Amino acid sequence: MKIFYIITVLFCCMVVFLACDTKNTQNITDLNSKPAHDFNLKVLGKEGKIKLSDYEGQPVILNFWSSWCAPCREEMPFLQKTWDQYKDQGLILIGIDVMDDTNSAIEFLNSFNIKYINVEDKSGRTSNRYGVIALPATFFIDKHGNISKQNYGPFLGEKGEKMFIDYTKDIL
Repeated sequence: MKIFYIITVLFCCMVVFLACDTKNTQNITDLNSKPAHDFNLKVLGKEGKIKLSDYEGQPVILNFWSSWCAPCREEMPFLQKTWDQYKDQGLILIGIDVMDDTNSAIEFLNSFNIKYINVEDKSGRTSNRYGVIALPATFFIDKHGNISKQNYGPFLGEKGEKMFIDYTKDIL
């Protein structure tokens, strides 16, 4: 059991180290329509689960985050603002809380008045399937269920926010 805790701490340290560069919004990867992995995750603070396949035919943005992630905290208000702007055009934004305490995650969301769907990936299985190596990580999924872009790091500042909007428009 002790080795599990050591590995978990090392993993968390690595994620924090990789995510600390808050100006790093250039880690965009064009995936040439790689199919997105389905998941079945519990909605944070509510009853029930959702699957990515529930949103088949709709543009989806997946944002992997955690309450202890400072860059996640910085970009969260922008994500809410953007979702508010594009939700009437059919945009689905799903936040995926990675390996976090449920109460901390809910408190984090409430502190920013986040209204879009957020689910919990307590085991880290979903983030592993997506190859998430740092937080935040964002995946833009088109109406056909294919990942068109992925980004490691927050979308901050004028340049980062413009990139996010451009990638959002690409999948609408």
